[in-house]
Amino acid sequence: MDKKIFNKIYANFSKKDYFMNKEYIRKRLKDFPDYIIKFGEIKGYLKNKKKQCYIMMEKRLLEYNAGIKYPQRENFTWAVIKELEKQRG
Repeated sequence: MDKKIFNKIYANFSKKDYFMNKEYIRKRLKDFPDYIIKFGEIKGYLKNKKKQCYIMMEKRLLEYNAGIKYPQRENFTWAVIKELEKQRG
């Protein structure tokens, strides 16, 4: 899978907090108000989640090419599949 395509689609979905990463960080800050969170910890968390998502999408694309169909409610998966099909021509 092309990393540029993934990054473009991931950025669009992250803006809308599709993956609930921002909500998770806000909740953690409310649960532990005395804890001083470092910017590096947030950046590391988001980077790790993005890496996990990329690995998941690679697996899903292999499964999709093998004939497995995903439900339409999985918007991110279908956005990646549609973009890749558009790039192939």
